Amino acid sequence: MIYETEEFKLDIPSNGGYIYRFNECSEQIAQLIDRYFDTHVDDDGIQRIQNLVNIEIKEARKRQAKQNELDNINGGSK
Repeated sequence: MIYETEEFKLDIPSNGGYIYRFNECSEQIAQLIDRYFDTHVDDDGIQRIQNLVNIEIKEARKRQAKQNELDNINGGSK
């Protein structure tokens, strides 16, 4: 089966504070859901997306901290 697709451009901010980037990320995820499923994510949906993004950021930071700790065992020698 051949699927038809259309281009969708995301503008990823390279500057701005954490809150600005966090809100932009959440809004863009909502836009993707709207485009993929022909829906409209409302304010409650945005809140759920923000909760998920927040959880993922925390987990990614934990994983990175653990990896950094492992990398620094024995003075960081490899």
